[in-house]
Amino acid sequence: MLIINLDEKSREPKYKQIIQQIIEKINRRALTAGDKLPSTRNLAQMTGVHRSTAALAYQELWSLGYVDLKPNSCPLVRERKEITGRTSSDVEGAIRWPEISSWDNINGRFSRMQSDHNSSLIDFSTMNIDISVLPFESFRCCLNEAIYKIGGELFEYGDPLGYYPLREYICKHLESHGISALPEEIMMTNGTQQAIDLVLKMIAIPGKKIVIESPTYKEIFPLLDLYKLVPVEIPVNENGMDLDILEEKILSEKPVLIYTMPNFQNPTGISTSQEHRERLISISEKYGIPMIEDGFQEEMKYFGKTALPVKSMDKHKTVIYCSSFSKVLFPGIRVGWIAADSQCIKRLASLRHFSEISPSMILQAGLYNFCSKGYYDRHLSRLNRTYKKRMKIAIDSLNKYMDKNLAYWHEPSGGYLIWIKLRGECSFKDLEKIVEQYGVRVAMGDRYFYTDTDSVFFRLSISALNEISIPEGIRRLGKAVDKIFSKGEANHE
Repeated sequence: MLIINLDEKSREPKYKQIIQQIIEKINRRALTAGDKLPSTRNLAQMTGVHRSTAALAYQELWSLGYVDLKPNSCPLVRERKEITGRTSSDVEGAIRWPEISSWDNINGRFSRMQSDHNSSLIDFSTMNIDISVLPFESFRCCLNEAIYKIGGELFEYGDPLGYYPLREYICKHLESHGISALPEEIMMTNGTQQAIDLVLKMIAIPGKKIVIESPTYKEIFPLLDLYKLVPVEIPVNENGMDLDILEEKILSEKPVLIYTMPNFQNPTGISTSQEHRERLISISEKYGIPMIEDGFQEEMKYFGKTALPVKSMDKHKTVIYCSSFSKVLFPGIRVGWIAADSQCIKRLASLRHFSEISPSMILQAGLYNFCSKGYYDRHLSRLNRTYKKRMKIAIDSLNKYMDKNLAYWHEPSGGYLIWIKLRGECSFKDLEKIVEQYGVRVAMGDRYFYTDTDSVFFRLSISALNEISIPEGIRRLGKAVDKIFSKGEANHE
């Protein structure tokens, strides 16, 4: 017989007391699976509660999995799965993820790209922006104002292409780069990475071939592997992508897309000439191959004249231009955009809808306020002054501390990156180990080649470093390179 004693003085509701006592009896095996519990009428009479209170207790027990409820029948105790709680990470799960996950086709590229954080190192490997140059307060005010003035509309599902006033602003901003676009030819994205991902999804038929520069942006490699796309690597020289080889490969490999970075290419920092860009778009048009132009550092021009984007000459709408606020403003807001033929934009917007319905309007509205009030232009001016100075310090420091008999580098006209090639023989593993022994971290060059490279390169990024840490880091780096190619022990100063 079920005995339940309710405490009239307890602050705990009576239905909860009933629940707790029944659960306790089940856990002690005083009640077992299949045992019949009193009807709600009988339970109410036994405990002196209203019948609705007894029914509420049984409903809660049912939702917790302790009883079965059927119409016109007394509740039955059921065999309930035990709540697992926290388990050890060493416990092997029942699912064989490597066998069912396409992620494992990436061949360890993602894990190879990760590195442990070590605050004691001067870190030239990251492309985070130095937070001391970012306009936090003005952006906060613009974001608060957008929420206050527009209100609840920003919290609803938004336009799949993104916040319309911001797209209008981007159209006007692109005019300064010679690009003509309408708002319906602009789609906001979560950074340039999502833009590239969406374009690859759009043409993602396994086995299709994609032209990429070699070396190039390393985060595209996992996407190519994931979608089973085949990269066609075109070597990059001091003039950019080798266009003679590009034409040869187009004829022999029949690629369906070209991916390129004409300005301050990642990782080499190279910017191509007007002549190179004219020939590149002519090739794209001649063979009817669309092109992703990644303009992620387009705004960061310091020395000399830089040619306008390839997109500025795009009369036949073959260029898909991608850019972002992430590398010049706040990486964390993840706001980028695509400028392309409206027919392309419609397809990309449909693909995007399948994975996230619509982008967040809140940050885009705040960003529009920030841009329309002139804060963005003022920030860019300050940023260019700051990094022009820092890039000059970096180049001067390389000339001072790095032995040119041991290393060669290209001097970029803008951006954050310097690409260095070692003239002697060593392994990437040894390079990384010795460089970190001297208190510096750089990005190993092999990560930017889809296939192996015979030469040893590394990339320096000055984006997160200031005028003090840049020369000190390069001084240490110079000693590390001397150490690599010397027979004796170098002094770790």
